[in-house]
Amino acid sequence: MREAGWRGLGLVMLACLAASEPADAAEPLLDVQDVATLRHLETAGYALSDVLGSRRAESTAELAKDSTAFRTIAVQVGDDVTALRAEMLANGRRLYEVTDGNVGRVIDLRWLRSPIARFQLTAIVNRLDRQDFAALLGETGCGEVRLIYRLAYAFDDAKLKRRLASRLPFTLNAVFSVKAGEGGSCREAAQAWSIAPSGDPAALARQLASGPLAKERISLKQVELNAQIVRFPSGMETEFGGQAAYLQRIFAASKSEGGLTLKPKPLENTPDVAKLKSDAALRQGLIDYVRTNLPAIDRGVYQLPERFLATKAISYSTFGSARLANHPFTEAVPASALAGLDFGRTRLVRNEKALLERLDNGSCVGCHQAGATAGFHMFGLDDGSTSALNRIKTGISPHVYAEGFRRAAYVAAVADGAEPERYRPPSFAPPASWQAGRNFAYRPAALTMPCLTGESAKAFGEGWGCAAGSVCKPLVESKAVGIELGQCVRLDEARNFSGQPCLTGAITTAVGKPYLDRYRKTGQFGAFATGFSQTAFNCRPAKIGVPAGMAYRQCTPADRTFAGFANGKMPDEICGLAGGKAFDDCVATNRFDDCLSKAVTRGNRGTCSATSFCREDYMCQAIPDDVPGATTTVRDYGFCSPTYFLFQMRIDGHPDPQARL
Repeated sequence: MREAGWRGLGLVMLACLAASEPADAAEPLLDVQDVATLRHLETAGYALSDVLGSRRAESTAELAKDSTAFRTIAVQVGDDVTALRAEMLANGRRLYEVTDGNVGRVIDLRWLRSPIARFQLTAIVNRLDRQDFAALLGETGCGEVRLIYRLAYAFDDAKLKRRLASRLPFTLNAVFSVKAGEGGSCREAAQAWSIAPSGDPAALARQLASGPLAKERISLKQVELNAQIVRFPSGMETEFGGQAAYLQRIFAASKSEGGLTLKPKPLENTPDVAKLKSDAALRQGLIDYVRTNLPAIDRGVYQLPERFLATKAISYSTFGSARLANHPFTEAVPASALAGLDFGRTRLVRNEKALLERLDNGSCVGCHQAGATAGFHMFGLDDGSTSALNRIKTGISPHVYAEGFRRAAYVAAVADGAEPERYRPPSFAPPASWQAGRNFAYRPAALTMPCLTGESAKAFGEGWGCAAGSVCKPLVESKAVGIELGQCVRLDEARNFSGQPCLTGAITTAVGKPYLDRYRKTGQFGAFATGFSQTAFNCRPAKIGVPAGMAYRQCTPADRTFAGFANGKMPDEICGLAGGKAFDDCVATNRFDDCLSKAVTRGNRGTCSATSFCREDYMCQAIPDDVPGATTTVRDYGFCSPTYFLFQMRIDGHPDPQARL
């Protein structure tokens, strides 16, 4: 599962390795996000319609008509949404496709058969390291290549007389197995990713298509789904600051004379909690598996037997890392059932709660709500058609950034014919050193990044501290979850900055019904000003859509001109955009383009970039090009915005999916 120019994160990561390697060392590419390169690849046979056996489909309407495989996905999503909607209604939570009120919203399934929507190729990802997991299933090969597609629309609105375009939080990940070379070697497969940048998107697309993406090298294994299907706005969830639910499924691929067939398959390392709770013998079998496979689980490379696995999962945010629904092992297995294990030889886990957290983090729901951004790890960059007020600056999660260092070292080792390091840190860990022959060590976690607090830190054999000047602060108490994650924050009010959290709270868990989880504020630890000021910080409340509150001060004239960014400096805060009352008033009209045009208030926010990330439930938004200095002084920076302030990360507020072209 990166930013400027054509580059993928692979080169960003390897820039850090290059300092200690010969100047001519090969740099394997880890992913490609450049929009122009991806469009060339789509025309060269890598569009979703090509993957699903429908070469002529230009929209989801045509794809639904022409592709049996796509219809399988669409029907399954429809069934899952219908089931969740009925369950929520039975428990007092009604959902609406189109609404002006502060009520629950559900995805409009017409987007999956829309004349204005299509799935755009948003990233190519090199996952050579996935060979470790395939080997456990008896598969041969050299890991995976992933083609990630994101639902998007673009059309000319006759009434408004302008083009409307956006993406939606709905991705399909086409996973391809990579063939091994002679004698089962993966060295050639690794070397195929050593592509020198040319600055020419068309040339890069040709190199990829004839190299690591060559059709004779790869074969479709499965299609993975991650989609936001329910959203509760902050006006309804005033304490949480909003909530959302994400559907996750995997479809196994098989080909025959009749074409491509997709069939739901179990999710990797994701237990079926309901089944385990109702079957004592099955749960004991899972406990026995965990007790027997402690070293592999500690290493992070294991495959749970299929009999324990779920075929569908739904993850929840906000505060996803603290929600029991995203900790399926903790919910299904009591820590006492793992008592007596010998943790003296484990590298990471030091007690039963840490072991359950390691397992939770390896599940689909756990990984996608820890170190993630709005339930995703790779969401890609925008093209020029997207409104300047609806663009993101960075297309990856903090986890993918940290993972890049590990995967770069892994691919480089295989390309050199060496044994790679197979250990995998948890998804909430910061970047670490992975150079061959050097001791493994984490970097300090940056401001607002996850950290381990108190007893939770003692539960792990490997840990990390917060960057100088910050401390690990627990923000959310959840007694249902065994391991507590904090955030690295500054408690010194004199060193506060816009965008830092300022509230603490506690979650009351509704076991089995996470959409009924409740959150209550328990305290405030910063930003105590009672009014708005250019010098003192006010704590903005969660009810305006800022989970855990947000320290805020108004922009000064110097802030507006980005004066603090001179000479390569990167201040903690940046004068970005705030919604303002006009945005708040029109946000429920289901015409997000009108709202965006009124979102012109300047306001300080946390600074972010391709290597500096936003805290949980926030993401890096791009500063519009027409803001003076945006394309010069701060061209490499964005501002941390609450996730659902960006319409491309929410399912509501978009045009009619059946709009006429």
